[in-house]
Amino acid sequence: MIKRTVFSLALIASLVFTGFAQTKSFTGTITYKITYPASLSTAMAAALPSSIIMQISSNKAKFEVTLPNGKQTFIVNGDEISVTRLMDLAEGKFYIKKTKEEFQKEDAPSFMPLKESKTIAGYKCKSGEISYKDRGGKVQKSTVYYSDELGSNNIYFNTIAKGVKGILLDFDYSGLGAPMHLTASEITAGRISNKTFEIPTEYKQTTGSRTTEITPG
Repeated sequence: MIKRTVFSLALIASLVFTGFAQTKSFTGTITYKITYPASLSTAMAAALPSSIIMQISSNKAKFEVTLPNGKQTFIVNGDEISVTRLMDLAEGKFYIKKTKEEFQKEDAPSFMPLKESKTIAGYKCKSGEISYKDRGGKVQKSTVYYSDELGSNNIYFNTIAKGVKGILLDFDYSGLGAPMHLTASEITAGRISNKTFEIPTEYKQTTGSRTTEITPG
């Protein structure tokens, strides 16, 4: 989830650069519940996903987004600094891969720890405020909750969350044409196969001109 977004995720946007060395790492699955503002039309909200499932293995993450025009999958690789978008469209299966040489260099966002904390999906989360410039150059602020118990944040190398020392469990995101709020509803630790983060052979490489690019950060 990458265009500049509030999660710009990796989600989404890793979202997904230089990470912080940490002693912990997490392997497993995080399910995020998505809520939309009341001002969003019922028809538009119905066409957007109600949840996103993200698989994480150390510095790699994969998540899928189902949209009216087809399913799109994002693979974030914090080891090689790349984001791959898989598109399952009516006309075929395609992928776009961006590497570290292609990511737009922007002003680094700032991160300020806050005092508030809360428990999300069984994990105690710290809070912080991210400050970043939007496309118009105006400074925006976003409050996030994150868990450093889940280890590395290297999946956020191309997002505004790269200063967060942990995995985001409660945050705002704006990368699918509408503002949304994501909160982790379930976290399951467990082995994730390395094949999960490979590009399936049936997908053909293409460019961003085929569809409107939606990226996690």
